[in-house]
Amino acid sequence: MRGSFSLLGIFGAPLMLAGLSLTGLVGALLADGLWDWIGAALLAAALLVLAWARVRRRR
Repeated sequence: MRGSFSLLGIFGAPLMLAGLSLTGLVGALLADGLWDWIGAALLAAALLVLAWARVRRRR
């Protein structure tokens, strides 16, 4: 074991991704125009982070 991790160190990134995804979903569902683009960008950002983490883990 490398050391002790804090609760924020363990759950910080997943909570941030959940917040971005939820903001993107709600914004895209409730508003039109610019919020559609912002919602799509926030959802895409979450997917890109997950893909990056998966590629990095394989190395």
